[in-house]
Amino acid sequence: MSIARKLLEIKSLSQTICNITKNETTNTQIKLLYFVDEYSSVSPQILISKLGIVKSNLALITKKMIEDDLIVSKKSLSDKRAIFYSITPKGKKMLDEYTQKLDKIFHEQDLEIEYNLDIILKYLNKKV
Repeated sequence: MSIARKLLEIKSLSQTICNITKNETTNTQIKLLYFVDEYSSVSPQILISKLGIVKSNLALITKKMIEDDLIVSKKSLSDKRAIFYSITPKGKKMLDEYTQKLDKIFHEQDLEIEYNLDIILKYLNKKV
């Protein structure tokens, strides 16, 4: 099986395990929550780059997430045209529940794959 197919399978299985399709949260919303949390205060340009989506789709997704109180939008103090997104406590809770489900599964199996995942992430982040 190719690396690409393995990554697709991992993505699909992790979504299934965390039941993100059984509620109103989408895969893109979970990824967006992750990056907003990871970068603390993140610009739309970074999110577009990391998520691989177009600006109009980001606007639709963030609008819904703001309405659902998962993220907040803040204007830059130095440039009123610039906005940044931050995660809310509700968004942080949702992200934490998702990651805890995955962590539990991997710890149950006593898998030692964190080092290899770090290498993969480092490589992929250089490409984005």
